[in-house]
Amino acid sequence: MNNRHTPLKKIWFRGFLYFFLILMLLSAGCENGGNTAPETSGEGLTYLESLCDSVAEQTPVPGIIAGYWSDSSQTAWEYATGFADLVEETPMETDMYFRIASITKTMVNTVLFQLIDDGLLSMGDTLSQFRPDIHRSHSITLLMLSDMTSGIADYSTHPRFMEMTLVDPLHVWPPDSLIALGTSLTPLSEPGETWHYSNTNTVILGRIIEQMTGRTLSEELNNRIFEPCGLFHTSFPESGNDMPEPHPKGYYIGEAWLPFDWSESYDISVAWAAGAVISTLQDLRVYAACLTDGALLSTESHTFRMSHEVPTTIEGGYYGPGILRYESWYGHLGGLPGFTSVMLRNPQTAETIIIFYNAQLTNHQPADLAKKMIDYLSKSPLAGSSPD
Repeated sequence: MNNRHTPLKKIWFRGFLYFFLILMLLSAGCENGGNTAPETSGEGLTYLESLCDSVAEQTPVPGIIAGYWSDSSQTAWEYATGFADLVEETPMETDMYFRIASITKTMVNTVLFQLIDDGLLSMGDTLSQFRPDIHRSHSITLLMLSDMTSGIADYSTHPRFMEMTLVDPLHVWPPDSLIALGTSLTPLSEPGETWHYSNTNTVILGRIIEQMTGRTLSEELNNRIFEPCGLFHTSFPESGNDMPEPHPKGYYIGEAWLPFDWSESYDISVAWAAGAVISTLQDLRVYAACLTDGALLSTESHTFRMSHEVPTTIEGGYYGPGILRYESWYGHLGGLPGFTSVMLRNPQTAETIIIFYNAQLTNHQPADLAKKMIDYLSKSPLAGSSPD
């Protein structure tokens, strides 16, 4: 490999800071693609395709899978462009499996709410009831872990984590070791004071779910999310580096634009509850509706989840209990080495947007493309006039 590539530990750090970076993109606006939006619904879908093609053709992003669905207009658009494998020039296909990374957090937090509905937990419960060994656990509630206001630092910023992922990317990380790394760092703020995105929060919630149910997080996700929603191509590998076929190669592209395939080069235990799920475009479409339409929770829990939010450190971004809001769209963003994604649904208009890139690039993100689509659809919902 060319020695101009960004060092491995920087790649990992960028992967776990992905959520923060794409919130910046959402708030700052998107690149001007210079395209004139069409007037008819058929041309509108062609316009969405042109947006995807322009990214694949004009940026280092190897390939894109994208989908837009509108329940009200019965629109179902799925599109793939670019390459799944740059060496073999294998085209990207819409049915390929993807690491959805931090979109996993929405699922873990949904299970948390289900345990609240079952009467086993409360958002006001303190961390001391489950992990009294953690500093300030008496002052940290489950809600603070869920909405990222606990002040607990992100384990991925710990020097030992970065060193180990550099030396041995296939190292298996027990969840408690990730928690130990994150909680050993200096707290980022007082509990409940400020929003700080931290993967440690969700890993702690995953362990609490296991503690309260006596089952693995994988079993709980399968029984409570995957099976009820009919997500037959979605899984939660707790460790290992394999991906089901077919899947694209997931690339990191350094300064010299020389790609490195990350798809099966690291053990997914580095993410666990914070980002280990593998899924497909079609499954996420179904899940996005289950998530935002309240199919998995009581009315009380769903209403609270969709209304409780805290401002993030970036203007325009709001974060609730394991869920992001951008304008009227709810969902989450995801990023791991080689894979970046965005899943958003507008429950008011019953529209869904999902985008996968098989690359991790600071300057070109699925959230940027999603914002272009949202801006277009808000002015011309595939049936109206051309936006200005």
